[in-house]
Amino acid sequence: MIVKSGSATLVDVARAAGVSLKTASRVLNDSPELRPETAARVREAMVRLGYQPNELARGLKAKRSAVIAMIVPNLADPFTASAFQAVQDVARKHKYAVILGSSGGDVEIEKSELQVMVRRQIDGVILVAADSKKSDVKSLMEKHVPLVVFDEPVLGEEVDSITVTNRKAAREATDHLLAHGYLRILIVGARPFLFTCTERAAGYRSAMRRAGADPIELLVEHESDLTLEALSAFVSGPNGVEAIFSLNWVCTMRVLRWLKALNKKIPQDVALISFDDFELADLIPMELTVVRQPSRELGHQAATALFERIEDASHHPPRKIVLSTELILRRSCGCKPQPQE
Repeated sequence: MIVKSGSATLVDVARAAGVSLKTASRVLNDSPELRPETAARVREAMVRLGYQPNELARGLKAKRSAVIAMIVPNLADPFTASAFQAVQDVARKHKYAVILGSSGGDVEIEKSELQVMVRRQIDGVILVAADSKKSDVKSLMEKHVPLVVFDEPVLGEEVDSITVTNRKAAREATDHLLAHGYLRILIVGARPFLFTCTERAAGYRSAMRRAGADPIELLVEHESDLTLEALSAFVSGPNGVEAIFSLNWVCTMRVLRWLKALNKKIPQDVALISFDDFELADLIPMELTVVRQPSRELGHQAATALFERIEDASHHPPRKIVLSTELILRRSCGCKPQPQE
């Protein structure tokens, strides 16, 4: 039998393996009821003929698409990239594909993306909300599409959420700067309406007030508002701040850029701690001290929770999973060089 590679049907496979179409279908669906030698013969025929199963047709028959979606605010963020890799690893084990989309931090775009996923009959969604107070997941809830949120919980909706100890981590990072003797410590953050920014700022304020120091804050509506002029007002002059605690990776990049433009040396002129670790953070000249989030574990937990929702018809109560962070001490905070991790 001559069949053009890639155009073979399951009927062709069954004929080549000398089995019924029903038996070939059972092999395709990993049925445990078949004899091993029969299954091996069918799989050999699939490879020889270049058979490619029609996943769409299989999904329609099973009433599943075998696809989940992950929607995030920022595709460039190393935290997102690391979490997505873990989500993809879990999805592959379940023989699922993952669609990755970005809201750009815009609630309306996020809503549109979610509606598209519903129309595509996606099997589940992992969401990093653009705004925990305003994100609208009703389209998913009404269609009973499984949903897991992480990093930014969606307020007012009972869904599984995976977060970290934002407030505690920020308090510990601020305490570390205070222990160095710094009292004029500036926090730099963007989108203060976000759950993560709110919690981290609260942790910072708690540590500062407990130490009898006044909080100093540069919290802007958007990362683009974090300009050279905005930062210069806090770090220039005799009363400039002694240390900076940046509340996310994007803000850290801007702080590093503007401190360089202002000829400020880290940590000699200004100490710095970043909330979020990233590749090369330990290789840049000042070796950046960071609050490391378990990004891969967050992604793994989110995907695991989602597949449990997809596979579990009992609809158990939503779970709130909170993971711990780690303060990684390097040189930018004023510490002496640490051994390589």
